[in-house]
Amino acid sequence: MEQTTLRFSVPRTGGSLARRTTVGVVVALVGVLLSQTLVDALAVDVGASGPASPFAAVPLVATTIAAGIGAAVVYGALITVTDRPVRNFLVVAVAVFAVMLVPVVSVTPSMGVTPTGQGVLVLYHVVVAVPIVAFVAGAIGNRRVGSDSTDVAD
Repeated sequence: MEQTTLRFSVPRTGGSLARRTTVGVVVALVGVLLSQTLVDALAVDVGASGPASPFAAVPLVATTIAAGIGAAVVYGALITVTDRPVRNFLVVAVAVFAVMLVPVVSVTPSMGVTPTGQGVLVLYHVVVAVPIVAFVAGAIGNRRVGSDSTDVAD
């Protein structure tokens, strides 16, 4: 039986990783802000409101940017300490995703977020995490000739 090996390109420079991260963050921002616009348009009762609400634009943008920075730092570190940075990054990303759901369940009810609002926040976590992880890990957008990346089996 033949085994298939996936190949992901690992950035050779900080600039390449920064570009990947920027694209992932922009895609995530578009997704989360469009999702919030839809939630607002449908008048979904999320419970919390106001500028400090987790559904306000500033917290959505700030946390999305922070997620991108964190992902890039972790991936950059993994490139230097492991031969399988993509696999290890995905393991870390899944663990971080799970840990970040704890405040959604434990903290947001005290902020007045409804169960529906908690579900929306979980959706936002997915909408932000997927493009950031995909672009940072090189699963999307890195198959061009002359790129400053190196292919590795993972």
